[in-house]
Amino acid sequence: MPENLCGKCGKPAETKCSACKIVYYCCKEHQVEDWKTHKNECKACEMIQAEGIGKCLIAKRDIQPGDIIMCETSTVFGPRPHIVEEGPVPCPGCCRLIKAETSPRCEGCDWPVCHPDCIGLKDPSKHGHECFILRLRTHRALDGLHEYYRQDALFALRCLLLQRRGIKKWTQFLQLESHMEKRGKGTEVFKEYDERVVDYLEEHFLKPLKALEQESKQSILPDMSRETLHQICGIIDVNALEINQGGEVSALYPTACLMEHNCIPNTVHTFEDELTNYRITVRATLPIKKGERVTTMYTHSLWGTQARREHLKETKYFSCTCDRCKDPTEMGTYLSALRCLGTESTPCGGTQLPVHPLDDQTEWACDKCNVRVSNVQASYLINQIGDDVDNIQLNSPTVRELDNLLSKLLTFLHPNHYHCFSVKHSLVQLFGYQQGYLPNQISDDQLKRKTKMCREMLDILRRIDPGKARLCLYTGVVLHELHLANIIYVKRKWDIGTKKDLFQLLKEADKSITECKEVLKYERPLLEIV
Repeated sequence: MPENLCGKCGKPAETKCSACKIVYYCCKEHQVEDWKTHKNECKACEMIQAEGIGKCLIAKRDIQPGDIIMCETSTVFGPRPHIVEEGPVPCPGCCRLIKAETSPRCEGCDWPVCHPDCIGLKDPSKHGHECFILRLRTHRALDGLHEYYRQDALFALRCLLLQRRGIKKWTQFLQLESHMEKRGKGTEVFKEYDERVVDYLEEHFLKPLKALEQESKQSILPDMSRETLHQICGIIDVNALEINQGGEVSALYPTACLMEHNCIPNTVHTFEDELTNYRITVRATLPIKKGERVTTMYTHSLWGTQARREHLKETKYFSCTCDRCKDPTEMGTYLSALRCLGTESTPCGGTQLPVHPLDDQTEWACDKCNVRVSNVQASYLINQIGDDVDNIQLNSPTVRELDNLLSKLLTFLHPNHYHCFSVKHSLVQLFGYQQGYLPNQISDDQLKRKTKMCREMLDILRRIDPGKARLCLYTGVVLHELHLANIIYVKRKWDIGTKKDLFQLLKEADKSITECKEVLKYERPLLEIV
């Protein structure tokens, strides 16, 4: 008997259910007829209310790496809600990055757009409805475009306009977590949003809208209260997913927003373009057993434990207690570890790690001597070094400058520290390129050093991102550089007749480029700025 049988009639079938990839159907009609029975089994996950966490998702069945867990269209998307002081801004119609100073304007509200015929400008779910409100401000601006056309407030306005798309969608949106109990009146975040978003929207657009409602005696937006605007800002901060595909987009999803955080997530998500309202597809990257949590990551994988936990506490209002955060060595990577300098009379060279990583007041202890430092001292050192690294990285450093920086870092930091990783990641890309050394200029020792750094970084990446869920670009770059270094070295030695151990390097080069293609298979090319 054939293995693939129709879920409706039991006859041989070739077409899989596109969502679960488990059930087969012999024809489209049988798939439609079976949907009422199959739809509950089709879902890979379900929402539960977990104590101390709130709403989250658990697997309804065993899920294997590569399985699609969910596909859904965004409830609402818009320009990312952060202040833009200079440079490109997102078009309100499609969110593609544009140069505001030279871009055409929307004929309705005068906001800078990518093109007068951008399809999103007339779409009610994108710019269409908000354009009606934005045009209520009668005066226009020729100078100070970033201050006048405030892109950071558009997403909140677009969320407010969900009221126009039906009570069900609006109610569903308001049920998303906002953590207003932690960001209410008297908090710094409340004050910031009150001045930056709420005052701006109310003064320039909502007051004229209320006047229009009174004049026409028609209700356009039932709820325009400051309290609701603050709740919207909270919902965006806590739940919005950022999309970087030639634009600066934030989007909210009814189910995907419920994925729980973990510093080693078991899913990866990809987005389609604005024509599909940035439809999201969530796939498993690690095996997920029935009943286990479906997780993603809310912060940066290449930050150390202290930086990750501080960011989550400040922006998502919780303290992470995942396995990686609990482990002082961060899965054996030593990504946050410091070098112990010992005492003035006794240099040490040991490794200092936090004694209790989940305690914000923990001490850092050396594994070779009795020297301990406070968490305040460790944080100050790491932050100061981070500022120095950022300043140098932003100025297109040369190989020599990065080498000097790395030498200084290794005095205070473990070789695997995330600041060292950042410098090494830049350094391996400069070995063999015009900004650094051309392939014919790089020495054999430098090639060996490059491959050694690549292998060390790959070991770190595979430990903290075993499912290749969050660091695909970093991993892809390192794999590509390892491939290039091996190929250059092999060709150089082959040409002079030295063939010892070259086949092993060729195998590594082939494996690296094959893995690189696999790692980057879901990545999309970035669109150019219009």
